[in-house]
Amino acid sequence: MHTPEANIRRRNESNRRARAFLLDLLGGGPQLYQMVHEQAVAQGISKSFLMTAKRTLNVHSTVVNHRHVWQLRETPKAA
Repeated sequence: MHTPEANIRRRNESNRRARAFLLDLLGGGPQLYQMVHEQAVAQGISKSFLMTAKRTLNVHSTVVNHRHVWQLRETPKAA
């Protein structure tokens, strides 16, 4: 039987993996959403965790030539 604490740990680990995946993938520059999603699924990351990571990391989505492109937003540089 799964305890609530174990479920929370699994959810937190899934969220962490999805964030790390997006940071790694988008750290190299903008990517097509279709490719992001396919690679996430191949790594066992569900769409719901992928979308949660997208919101958490404030990933920017634009449409270019009728295709969605994801990219990390630039962070302001410290003075």
